[in-house]
Amino acid sequence: MRPPFMEQIGGFDVQITRKRIRNLSIRVNANGIVEASVPERMAISDVKSFIIRKSDWIYLQQKRLAHSPQAIAERATPEQTKEWRALISVIVPELIAKWEPIMGVHAGKIAYRNMKSRWGSCQPSTGRLCFNTRLALYPPECLEYVVVHELCHLRIPGHGPEFWKMVSHYLPNWKHAYELLKH
Repeated sequence: MRPPFMEQIGGFDVQITRKRIRNLSIRVNANGIVEASVPERMAISDVKSFIIRKSDWIYLQQKRLAHSPQAIAERATPEQTKEWRALISVIVPELIAKWEPIMGVHAGKIAYRNMKSRWGSCQPSTGRLCFNTRLALYPPECLEYVVVHELCHLRIPGHGPEFWKMVSHYLPNWKHAYELLKH
């Protein structure tokens, strides 16, 4: 695989990465940049025409992403992240107190961090749970899902079928919150 390179195509910044794949695919990242995965031998003219044909879709994705929680988090000031932390640090202990007796688990130390790639983490051996302060930007059911998810890890460390069965037992509609967190 060759290193990616940037091109201006149809008014869009496009990061092109040539790969051993059969079909061209595009996505718009949180910064509004079009990322194109391109077959190694595809002509750049074919890539350009594809991007131009998909320009309406690209504009819609960029508009949607500009107002998404991810984009808001990327532009956040230190004061905003401090507010998120304050909010989450009030709500999470209440949710943990609600779910611990229902699930028969006990959390250890609780931490809060502004993370880009994880919503939460659990150290089953110590019971330590960590929650992403960016959860303050999402609907309340997302935070509750992450709390239940991490509490389930106190009983089942991995993400195997038994783990998801447990999550489904406690939160039958968890997939809705999961989908919201992906956008």
